[in-house]
Amino acid sequence: MTSINELAKQTTVSTQIPIIDFHPFIVGDTNAKAAVANQISRAIQEVGCFYLKNGVRQTSIDQAFAQAERFFALPLEEKQKVASAVTGRSRGYIPFEKMFIGNQPGQLHESFSFANELDPNKVGVDSYAEALDVPNQWPQNPPEFRQIMKQFFLASQECALSVLEALAIALQLPSSYFTNLHSQQNHAGVFNYYPNISQAPKTGQTRFYEHTDLGSITLLFQDQGGGLEVYTPKGEWITTTSVPDSVLVMPADMMSRWTNDKFCAAPHRVSVPTNFQAVKERYSFSFFVIPDYDVEVTCLESCLKADKSHKYAPTYVGDHLLNRTNDRATKYGRS
Repeated sequence: MTSINELAKQTTVSTQIPIIDFHPFIVGDTNAKAAVANQISRAIQEVGCFYLKNGVRQTSIDQAFAQAERFFALPLEEKQKVASAVTGRSRGYIPFEKMFIGNQPGQLHESFSFANELDPNKVGVDSYAEALDVPNQWPQNPPEFRQIMKQFFLASQECALSVLEALAIALQLPSSYFTNLHSQQNHAGVFNYYPNISQAPKTGQTRFYEHTDLGSITLLFQDQGGGLEVYTPKGEWITTTSVPDSVLVMPADMMSRWTNDKFCAAPHRVSVPTNFQAVKERYSFSFFVIPDYDVEVTCLESCLKADKSHKYAPTYVGDHLLNRTNDRATKYGRS
């Protein structure tokens, strides 16, 4: 795959991202499920991502985004009460311009992250869980924030597991193949808020750096602010938008490894346009679907063509997450 540094030099273009109706998969028979699964497979291989319609109810999305807006509108000292403590694998609030890329200026967004609540019986027994899991930090205000976010999280999780079933069917595997590998429910969610830009960014400053995600797939919800760009298998940066009653779905690192890049992790970013004063305020929510930490990920035989070799060495999910988060802890520190 082209390196991230090389990607940054290329020009963003506009292309059509498929919108796939998930309702036939949820309620349909075997043939209906296979048809939707094939649409998803084709979209990922041709464009690198797709909009999934009827995966999560719009009312649930709207309620969560309303809570996020209320939270980010709070005074900084109030948000700091639930400030994140450990860069890269923490839960809680990260202030504006406090996420760094090496020696570059801080990124032009603030965020709040959370995950499934810890199982106290797991921490201290599973070395991966002990290293990767930290407690959630929930704000007192807005009063309904915790309840609504947890409901939205569960709705996103249900949708994500169904997408994993569709991907398994597309690869001619048992429908439960991937869902069985996500039984620990290690998933995580991050709300990001991107304010309007009132002055010229510093040299090298971006709204969100170019990267791929850690898990198997990512569900990306966004408002009308736009700005997210995804790198396609054809070597183009494409712009995304908000589609009503839909979520953008992208493969992540583990899916690349399972499929030998047939379902390749999609690099994505939120850059600063030349006309920075025209940039729109933006909210987004990323739901990261993380396999069980002790799963060994290696290339599926059905994804290895006779004339091709394994692109990735086998790895345990926990090892991959630790390596990536430790790398981010050194590269993306904050003061």
